[in-house]
Amino acid sequence: MEIGRLFPRTRASAGPDAETTAAHAIAAVRILNQEYIVASRGNDVGWFRERLAPDAVIVLGDGRRLRSPDFLSMMESQPRKYRSLGLTDVTLRAYGGTVQVDADARWEMAEGTQGVSRYIDTWAWLDGRWLVISAQVTPLPDGGAGRS
Repeated sequence: MEIGRLFPRTRASAGPDAETTAAHAIAAVRILNQEYIVASRGNDVGWFRERLAPDAVIVLGDGRRLRSPDFLSMMESQPRKYRSLGLTDVTLRAYGGTVQVDADARWEMAEGTQGVSRYIDTWAWLDGRWLVISAQVTPLPDGGAGRS
């Protein structure tokens, strides 16, 4: 699909307009990424139902690969109870109609377990909105000590 149809203010050629569109895409997904973390912290299945593409692939820290329906079902049947969940080292990159987010999420569960997970999410502009098309979470050994 032509980039101008995805982002009406964008021309297909590279240059200042493309940079402006990338900046707008990154700004929009940065807000969505914050909402993603809040929704994760609160186990907000509804938020994920609205923002996961129907065929999104989610790879969990234990290596399981789930599609959206199975991930949502897991969230409903096995809610996670966080005491805290925050981000560090957040990087966003725009590639046309996609934006990739990678970050480290420092977390503490309600029962006191702590750790750091590195994640990478890919958002795509589909049907006039940003949707997650893939996500992968990797727990860091030793709670993220010696991260790179």
